[in-house]
Amino acid sequence: MSSVPAAPATPAQPSAAPARPANPLLDFSAEQLFANYRDANYDAMSRQFLGVLDHLRETTYDQLEPGLTHALNSFAKHFFYFMTQEDFIPNDGDLAQFVARNAVIANLAAMTEFGTTDPFVRILLGQARNFSKLLALYSPRNRIHVDPRLMFNTSPALATKWFFASMENYRSDCADKPTLGKLRQHIRYEDDRMTGELGASHHTFFGATYIDHEHDYLVKQRINRLFQSTPLCRREIRNSPKPKRIAVISSMWWPRQSVYRSQQPFINALAKDHELVLVHLGRMRDDLDRSVFKEVRNYDLSRDANDFSALDPNDFAMAYFPDIGMSMESVVLSNMRIAPIQVSNYGHPVSTFGGKIDYWIGGRETEAADRAREHYSERLVLIPGCGQAPVPITHPLQYPVLPDSPVVIDCSWAGQKINDDHLQRLAAMMKRVRTPVRFKFFPGGSILENRLIPLRKSIEAVLGADRVQVFGAINYTHYMNELEAAHFALDAHPFGGYNTGVDLLTLRKPIVTLEGNRFYNRSTAYLLRRVGLDELITQTPEDYIDVGVRMIEDVPFRDRMIRRLKTADLATTVLSLEHVPSFVRAIDHLLLHHDELSQQPGREPIVVE
Repeated sequence: MSSVPAAPATPAQPSAAPARPANPLLDFSAEQLFANYRDANYDAMSRQFLGVLDHLRETTYDQLEPGLTHALNSFAKHFFYFMTQEDFIPNDGDLAQFVARNAVIANLAAMTEFGTTDPFVRILLGQARNFSKLLALYSPRNRIHVDPRLMFNTSPALATKWFFASMENYRSDCADKPTLGKLRQHIRYEDDRMTGELGASHHTFFGATYIDHEHDYLVKQRINRLFQSTPLCRREIRNSPKPKRIAVISSMWWPRQSVYRSQQPFINALAKDHELVLVHLGRMRDDLDRSVFKEVRNYDLSRDANDFSALDPNDFAMAYFPDIGMSMESVVLSNMRIAPIQVSNYGHPVSTFGGKIDYWIGGRETEAADRAREHYSERLVLIPGCGQAPVPITHPLQYPVLPDSPVVIDCSWAGQKINDDHLQRLAAMMKRVRTPVRFKFFPGGSILENRLIPLRKSIEAVLGADRVQVFGAINYTHYMNELEAAHFALDAHPFGGYNTGVDLLTLRKPIVTLEGNRFYNRSTAYLLRRVGLDELITQTPEDYIDVGVRMIEDVPFRDRMIRRLKTADLATTVLSLEHVPSFVRAIDHLLLHHDELSQQPGREPIVVE
């Protein structure tokens, strides 16, 4: 067989090195900064600083490698130094931008050797001309305390922006004991000079429950009053109701989103005999589930807060809000009269406490009906079950082989659900067991804007770095595989999780829960009772710790819980849709009897079978 001679090799041509993607943090030039300062070009200095802060808002780092650590420390020392220079005065627009990035600045400090901005806050407190810059640097992370009245004395409008912007880190800061205390102190502050700030006030509205669930109603009432006094919310929407035409007003209507996963079967059933319109809140998305809606509209406050063309005029007989507080638009609209009947549900399971919502549909088995007036400003409508309808997970089980040691424990808690009070209960478990343990935390999207590393530091400070694994942004398959690779799970408290409970039980992972008196700390107990795992439901913190210890140390007990769960019929328990028709009946009851119900003097719960 003859062979063909190889062609002579072509000399390699030099190729240009691929350009490194721009990174404002790594590319930050101290020399250019000093040159701008020398020339009193303060606008250029602000652009340098804001460029890096915006990068840190958009890019979350999982680990602090040496090069990154050096870059963060270098930027932070220059930024904080110049922010305390009396002659560096940003223009009003840039100063407002720095204040809006208060939470990012706090995260920057937490990721560096500075820890907090305390030294620089002290310097600013002694500088009369620079007091407004304090609004950018002072947050609940600081150990030093500054009276908020001083902020409002300086500039009520800018102080209002600071008050709400500095709350954005509620998603991670509840895990740190001193910061949790400052957050609780912060949300209780009232000032008559506060205004209806559109920028970030929904973070306070939404986050108040995670910070202080016993007093969140005070915060929500205050924010509702602020918005109801604004020209935006005083606008009268023209409405000519058409029977059975309902607006579903949501920012969360796409598959795998938690609100969608607990509401979609309700909305699908409602669409069979009602004409539904989806009013999507915020920027439009390509992955919205439009399948059962006659029409999809959009209200995007960031584009034009006064553009109500999606809602004014309208012909809705009812406006249904499944996720009030999860977007700025939802807070605004819940303080307006969009339709003659306005209803909410557990998409985000907390009352508006003073919005213009008439009814709240809840579950008979997850509500303390005798406390309805205390827990809801809306009139409670009770349907059988838990008031939710699950969308089953599509992830196939992997059946991993787990080692005897350490005992791996799932803590599938969103970042805002990780609080120091509950971490201390986990620490108490560790002190009582001989078996090594490892806690796996899944804070999810709450770690964006570089909250991950500060959150991880807070958790490790309580439980020890060698006993915890805190995941950053991971995809759905990775998340489900990690959940399954554990011996059992612990529920968050006081704010547990319905969807995470469904996920864990579907993966055949027993959950220890501490039952409270509201849906958000009763839903897991409801699911456990459905599958016959009552032994894992506790009523006091001490019992929660005891059962957690038993699940770690008592292998036969743990195995018995797992076997019982493996033999449970999930289709008729955890994943049952038997109560979906009751939801539709509740909606029809309200459509038919609202005039009569609205005239009743009391607010006793309405029971619908």
